[in-house]
Amino acid sequence: MLSTLLSQLQGYFSKYFVVGSFSPMLAFTFINGAAAYFVVEPWHAWADDNILKPTVTGGAFLTASIVVGIVLAAYVLSSLSTFLRQVLEGQWWARVAGWFVPAQNKRRLQLLDSLARSFEEMTDLNQMDETKKKLARARAIGIVPPGTGLFSAGANDPIETRLTALEARLRNHEIIAAAELTEVAESLETRLRTYNADLGETLDEEHRRLSKLIKYASDFFAPDARGLHTRLQNEFNSNFGGAQNMAPTKMGNIANTIQSYVMRRYRCNLEVLWSNLMQIVQKDEKAQATLMEAKTQLDFLVACCWLTLLTAAIWSVVAFAIAPSRWGFLLAALGGPLAAYLWYRAAAEQYRSFADVAMTSFDSFRIDLLSAMHLRTPADVEDERTMWEAIDKLATFGEQRNFRYEKPAAPAK
Repeated sequence: MLSTLLSQLQGYFSKYFVVGSFSPMLAFTFINGAAAYFVVEPWHAWADDNILKPTVTGGAFLTASIVVGIVLAAYVLSSLSTFLRQVLEGQWWARVAGWFVPAQNKRRLQLLDSLARSFEEMTDLNQMDETKKKLARARAIGIVPPGTGLFSAGANDPIETRLTALEARLRNHEIIAAAELTEVAESLETRLRTYNADLGETLDEEHRRLSKLIKYASDFFAPDARGLHTRLQNEFNSNFGGAQNMAPTKMGNIANTIQSYVMRRYRCNLEVLWSNLMQIVQKDEKAQATLMEAKTQLDFLVACCWLTLLTAAIWSVVAFAIAPSRWGFLLAALGGPLAAYLWYRAAAEQYRSFADVAMTSFDSFRIDLLSAMHLRTPADVEDERTMWEAIDKLATFGEQRNFRYEKPAAPAK
């Protein structure tokens, strides 16, 4: 029966409505109704008489009424989906949003700090070859008089101690920071300038061991450092938009990455062109399906988040006033918001996927969008950026830049 109902609904509504709004509304209605059957005695008695043991006429009428009610509720939920998503994005009153922006900015600064440290580490590792050359030059100086002399290590030679510790970490496959190698190299460089490494085994051995550590770091740690830097850069770009447009929530900052990406790469104000872009994307069935599926999954998770909060509020009232239960109230009042938060985190991650699809759509169809606006194809990147900036000023401020429209191409005979 459920499959028949879903098939009939898809005849009147799109599959995106069925998945994004009707399915979560149907699931939450069933779960709450089943839970109330075991907790609320009046509902238990009414359900026995009208749902589990109904008359033929009464059962059909009640089933139809419930289905119509769920469909109407799902339609209302679908109509409110943009507003509900914007609330999760943090589009609140400025004073309220200001309370939460510092926490998001702290996350942003921590990520920027990690990014800066990874860049410094990557740069230092890329300079390890120069460090080896400095050691070689220092050794060449040390073997020339008057700097010649035999080096004798003491009982607690600091360089020997550091080298032993670094080699132990290497055997344990631990990462060795470039700064640690540089620090040891600077100490050893001074020693190589002062003593003749060719006269004894100790200094020569220290030079050889450090060179081996530097080579290992260059061969294995440097690629990892570049990979870490790239991963952190991608994480930053997928979590935050511009610094001047901080949102008070994680989802809001992920939403800002779409505009930030298009502005950073093309200097285009996507917000004023989004509807135009959707008209172009709709002409490609596969691209439209990919974009709509990502959007539907986001709508589904947002709907589950809000329905969970609504369920928690209702059951808190039930457990407090209608069917008093201390544990039931705690479960609804504490467990409900926790479950909603988990839905929210899942929605934020899905928003990242949707943002990626939206950015890819603009990359793929931006030239078609210019063509649909009867504008010429840009000659290069700078020319394209100039065109998008001019379009933004025309759409936002009405500034004219003497656009020259191209005639549509004649249809092929």
